[in-house]
Amino acid sequence: MQDITKYVNLHEVVPKLPTVLLNSIQTDCLEIREINTDAPKFQSIVERYAALSEAKYVIYSKYIKKCEHHHEMFIFLNHEGVAVKHISGRDLALYGIIKPCSEIKLSEEFSYHEAS
Repeated sequence: MQDITKYVNLHEVVPKLPTVLLNSIQTDCLEIREINTDAPKFQSIVERYAALSEAKYVIYSKYIKKCEHHHEMFIFLNHEGVAVKHISGRDLALYGIIKPCSEIKLSEEFSYHEAS
């Protein structure tokens, strides 16, 4: 599905996202999720990493196996798509702090191919 655009409005929602990250998300190499800022786990993480108070989204690889999680790097973005913090999987797990993006919409073509 490298030639199918995953999201119809990604660039509009995060206009300052670097092209390499935008393309990697659009071709389904990387994943973007919204941060659940109300989650108690996230609040405790912000105490350790103050820069995350500005974060709205996180980019990660959904293809890395759980046993290899410690080799991953998470990119936290603000509401415009600017990176505010990079954190290693050794230092943080995303479980319990992410949710699907409410503003970013899947393309019909991607949804169709994903279902088949």
